[in-house]
Amino acid sequence: MRSGGLIIALALMVLVSVGCDRPQDETPEDALSAWVAAMNGSRGDPSTRRRAYDLLSQRTRENLARRAAVAAQLSGREVKAWEMLAPGRFALRFSFDRQALRARVEGDRAVVIARGPRTEVAEVPMVREEGRWRVDLALPEPAGPLRLQGSPTEPRTLAR
Repeated sequence: MRSGGLIIALALMVLVSVGCDRPQDETPEDALSAWVAAMNGSRGDPSTRRRAYDLLSQRTRENLARRAAVAAQLSGREVKAWEMLAPGRFALRFSFDRQALRARVEGDRAVVIARGPRTEVAEVPMVREEGRWRVDLALPEPAGPLRLQGSPTEPRTLAR
């Protein structure tokens, strides 16, 4: 009887711990916090870039894929889109606590407002895709592919 009680107690503990775990992208604030943590983690563990990439909007991921295609053309090797998130190149202008995040939600779009310890404020656009919140970075379009111009008998130049 005593071991049965122990098993029930352990089962309840497991159920409670599983029930308390909510997805990292359930709210806009959760998704932004998870993305920042993944980007910060990329300094010591570049594999976390993939997790950060997964938390980006489809539009942002497509932009990174176009950038990866240009990088692959220039480097002569395959470049994955998530590799365009350079480890250690990410830096926040200010630190913030998860409790300092507030979201303005309008349908499937949101803006997360992060407040720093002084007067710093940042607004991060978010979008809900397939029921999950994603960071929607507005990145400039990458330069187009390079082509050689000129003829074999004239000097050649690279052009876009």
